[in-house]
Amino acid sequence: QAEHCLREFRLNDDWYVKPTEIDGQGWGATEAARGALCHWIDVKGGKIKNYQIIAPTTWNVGPRSDSGERGPIEEALIGAPIADPKDPVEVGHVCRSYDSCLVCTVHAHDAKTGEELARFRTA
Repeated sequence: QAEHCLREFRLNDDWYVKPTEIDGQGWGATEAARGALCHWIDVKGGKIKNYQIIAPTTWNVGPRSDSGERGPIEEALIGAPIADPKDPVEVGHVCRSYDSCLVCTVHAHDAKTGEELARFRTA
C-alpha cells in the first residue's frame, strides 16, 4: 500500500491548487499514535476566519469534565508511588506513558497549601 501511494506521488505536479470557493467550513479527524486528532476550519471571503485543533495532548491532559470526572493522566497519578517527593521523577514517567509530547519541565505544588514542592527537568 505504501509503495503504491509513493508511486502515485508526482514531484513536478503543482503542490498548491487555488480554491474555487471563497466561503466554507470543514473538519477532519484521525486517530494518531497518542490519540484522537481533530481539525476544524471556517473560511469567509477567501480568508481563514477560525481554525481549531484538538490534539491528543488536549484529550490526555485535559481538565476535569463538567461533572468532575478526572482526565486520564490525573486519574493515573492518583496513588502513584513516589519514592522522593522532592524529586518525583515517577510523575514524569506516568505522564509520558500517556503522551510523550509533554514538556519536560515540571513544577510540583501541594494542592492544599499551594506551596511549591519541587521544580525539575524530567528529561
